[in-house]
Amino acid sequence: MLRFIVRRLLALIPQLLVAALVVFVLTSLLPGDAAIARAGGETATPELIAQYREQLGLDKPLVERFFDFVVHAATGNLGVSFSTSEPVTDILLRKVPVTLGLVLLGFIFAILIALPLGIIAALHPNGVADRISLAVATSGVAIPNFWFAILLVLAFSLTLRWLPATGYVPITENPWQWFLHLLLPAITLGHALAAELTRQLRASLGDHLRRDYVRTMRSAGLSEFSVVGKHALRSALGPAVTTLGLQVPIAIGASVVIEAVFDLPGIGSQMVQAVFSRDIQVLQGVILFTVLLVVVASFLTDLAY
Repeated sequence: MLRFIVRRLLALIPQLLVAALVVFVLTSLLPGDAAIARAGGETATPELIAQYREQLGLDKPLVERFFDFVVHAATGNLGVSFSTSEPVTDILLRKVPVTLGLVLLGFIFAILIALPLGIIAALHPNGVADRISLAVATSGVAIPNFWFAILLVLAFSLTLRWLPATGYVPITENPWQWFLHLLLPAITLGHALAAELTRQLRASLGDHLRRDYVRTMRSAGLSEFSVVGKHALRSALGPAVTTLGLQVPIAIGASVVIEAVFDLPGIGSQMVQAVFSRDIQVLQGVILFTVLLVVVASFLTDLAY
């Protein structure tokens, strides 16, 4: 096990280097000029633009800029925001907990939705319960995130007034208010993630329930709870675990829309702001952190196996 962990950790290094190269090249090819934007737009003088280009390091060759980017990123230095002159690391430390909290709660709700629906569908294949379970799960794909989020706000915030519609409270200030402010966004995200998880769990568990070892345990007099919950479900969780790992980038992408609807100050909203302001340093930092999160999720998925 230890050898496997060391081998997988070493394999992460070239993956992160390739990811850093792709992130750097794609962000460098974005239209617009950060120096012009920082200098005040198209009305800025060439001298001022050249001054900001030198100050931001944009006058260096692309290869040298990439080398500096990798070296600084390896030490935790992601540069300084072109727009606010604030260290990108400080921005991420402020924004990342919001998105991580949303994604974590979203996956918890996805599991709470998919686990009973997948088990019910597998135990009653092609029956009424199976069709209802799949219909509920498939609605997560059929209904757009922003529309489902608006429905939740109308129902639980504006009509019933049970939950806040927008805003965010850090968990260090008030854990209960943190949970209440993230509840509707997390339900929105979990509803979208539960669809594929339910389908994978239904198919995998249904296949195991038809195998000989399950029929043997049932004929031996084991309870249905023991047969399904302790043995068949445990063996069928492989595809579901894979699905959870693959849905990490999907969850981060969906959080961009969800954060915009619920006015959450996460990395999704920060990414959109960085694109419009041509803040390359912040954009590179956010994307690189997202890549790192996906790579770590893949590593944890392998460990779960």
